Amino acid sequence: MIQEALTGSMPRLHLPQRQPSGPLMRPFSRPSLVPAGAKAISDIPTRPAVSTKSETDTPVATMNRPRLIQPLEVGVGWNTGITRQRNPNEDSLVVLQGTCTYHGRLVPFGLFVVADGMGGHAYGQEASRIAIQSMMQMVLQNIVTSNELNDEYLVDMLVGGVEWANQAIFQRGTEWGQEMGTTLTATLVVGSKAYLVNVGDSRTYLYRQDNGLTQITNDHSLVASLVAAGEISPDEVYTHPERNKVYRSLGNQENVEVDWFIVDLYENDSLLLCSDGLWEMVRDPEIERIIWTMRDPLRVNDVLVNAALQGGGRDNVSVIVARMP
Repeated sequence: MIQEALTGSMPRLHLPQRQPSGPLMRPFSRPSLVPAGAKAISDIPTRPAVSTKSETDTPVATMNRPRLIQPLEVGVGWNTGITRQRNPNEDSLVVLQGTCTYHGRLVPFGLFVVADGMGGHAYGQEASRIAIQSMMQMVLQNIVTSNELNDEYLVDMLVGGVEWANQAIFQRGTEWGQEMGTTLTATLVVGSKAYLVNVGDSRTYLYRQDNGLTQITNDHSLVASLVAAGEISPDEVYTHPERNKVYRSLGNQENVEVDWFIVDLYENDSLLLCSDGLWEMVRDPEIERIIWTMRDPLRVNDVLVNAALQGGGRDNVSVIVARMP
């Protein structure tokens, strides 16, 4: 059972949500990303298409039937890589999609999480597993039972899930006398909005046809801070000898700072969540080209994982691509 794998009790949500404390914590909003003529997802007809017959010609049973909720198209890629193929995969991921009722209507939601464990094979695997379980239980327990699915509540729920995961991993490491941790990037899609949280250097991207690929999350790594300070170029991130050092992760301290973002989604947008085993082996322009040339997320993930392996496969690879219908 999930509860048995976690330590402590689930934290209560602490609304109202804390205010953003800096540029890394602001909600993500780029009006320029919205293509001309784009429609909100709520305005896009679901399948099957609504009949053109008048209401008087429609059987009562059909009129009262709930409309079908079309889920996101999702593909998942997961590979130990070439260098570490003899060891357990320390990455963990989860994809959950469902529908709940909220104020008399059906609301589709999806939870997507990637966690990259650290601390040695067994310890990193355990850390990422706890992180995934914590996020899954927090979201499922609260989104179905809540009467307030607004931005403030949903962001606070995700941040609370990350904080709970951090406490559980920290306690497990203390019990085992072992330093262990994990990065995490998570996205909750509710209707036509995406709510994102991240700690570490696992990333979430947004692909929009008219604007290409945009990295939404920020890397909490040494090389990212060097780029921000102008001491190295963005291209040097991929070859820097200390590129794997992160200054923020889950589990290495009792408390953790969590970045969060809110993104409006439109028809045919794609979200890409991945561990550094992908983006270190495959540069952003190539990731964008692959998503652009292939509409099917299953095919996109296969090609992305193969590209990471061909690029060297020096780390575990985790990829989730979720495409709005």
